[in-house]
Amino acid sequence: MASEKNFFSYTGPVTYKKIDRLLKDLKKSDDFIAMHKTTARRLYAILVEILENIAKHSVRKISGILPEPFISLEKRGEKVLIISGNPVSDDKKEELAAQIDLVNHLDEAALISFYEDKINRKSKKNDNGAGLGFILMRLKSGNKIDFSFPENAGDISYFTMQIAVNKYIMRNLLIERTASSPKVVLDPENNIFEISGESRPPDVAAFYNEILNWFDDFSLYMVKSHQDVPPPVFNLDLEYFNSSSAKYILDFCKLMAATKSKGREIIVKWHYESDDMDMLETGREMSKISKMPFEYVQKDLK
Repeated sequence: MASEKNFFSYTGPVTYKKIDRLLKDLKKSDDFIAMHKTTARRLYAILVEILENIAKHSVRKISGILPEPFISLEKRGEKVLIISGNPVSDDKKEELAAQIDLVNHLDEAALISFYEDKINRKSKKNDNGAGLGFILMRLKSGNKIDFSFPENAGDISYFTMQIAVNKYIMRNLLIERTASSPKVVLDPENNIFEISGESRPPDVAAFYNEILNWFDDFSLYMVKSHQDVPPPVFNLDLEYFNSSSAKYILDFCKLMAATKSKGREIIVKWHYESDDMDMLETGREMSKISKMPFEYVQKDLK
């Protein structure tokens, strides 16, 4: 049975002043301080959204009718579970159910597109960003939102919500190929890791820093995770890259080598066309300098 531990809980009215106090207390807790920083940031972001929703939408003056608002954080095995509850009016009940059902049924790409559309949409009078919080919760947690309305009294229902956050959750990094920048697919869930195409992006630092930052998180995830999974295979299939890109590609290889030196296996496959000996030699140099062994994959000419 997975170990369980409640390390943060509160029951009572939620105001913005109370939110400040609760978040301050959370930051001081030993369990939160010891948490992986990426997980802690995501947990904090979700908690803020939930607390603000409770402050905005809870029905007041319900003493003796339905339970007061509450929120708790529990460690359950490799996950942290966020559980909350608060009374809402029945007209809000239908809106909440529709919003959560929608975000639960979208895949990550559609969810990101939906989020971008929502934040870029022109604000209307009395628009409080309804629905954005649930989108963020899904994106930050990587899991669906469980919810129910277990109790009601008159035109008031009690709304409960449960969200699991993996302790070492990894986000995907997906970048579409352009005429000057490569396609990037870094997808741990489906075990797909690929950088392919031509690399001469206008802002090479911004482009590759996103990849390097992603790998920093991935490296921590691999080192701390106890899961017995096949080693990730990184396919570097570059048709051409300029000198500015070369520095960052080498930095990427050095990061992989550092992770490998910590005992986590990583496989790098360097792709080159059969008549492109320069690309093969470049791969050999990259491997030698970074101290990261490569496998070389010869591609047939199209």
